Amino acid sequence: MPFKKQSSQPNIDAGIGLIYRLNALWNKADFAALEGDMEKWNFVLDTIYRNLLYRNNLDIKYETDAKGKVVNIISVDLVMEDKLIHEWFRKRIREIKVLKLESIKKRNKANYYKALEDLYYIMGQKDSWLRKFMQERGLYLKEVDFNPANAMWGG
Repeated sequence: MPFKKQSSQPNIDAGIGLIYRLNALWNKADFAALEGDMEKWNFVLDTIYRNLLYRNNLDIKYETDAKGKVVNIISVDLVMEDKLIHEWFRKRIREIKVLKLESIKKRNKANYYKALEDLYYIMGQKDSWLRKFMQERGLYLKEVDFNPANAMWGG
């Protein structure tokens, strides 16, 4: 049965649902950060990241036959810039966690606390990057909207 292209528009702006979902996730991220739960904070940030990728195209590589017809998908990946930044954070967080575990094994308190500080710092950077990523997509409310015509009404 051939695929039928359907055109349906939701009754309300789908962006509102996304914004509510993102706000709920940011709330969880902030609480995890305040509690010092680095694992939970990282998982929530990754969930926020996935939610922010909805507009981005994927980099899909296809295998074709001699006639140029697509016969198989070779790979599906994120676009390069998004992938590189996210992978950098993943790699750096993994390295710090390894240092933390090594310091526990060696009972080196100084290195352990340094690893905790480094992990907190890199998680803060990841958090900030995702907030900017969200802002670039226009999903944050406007910080300032100055319009002289609205000055009388607090605009």
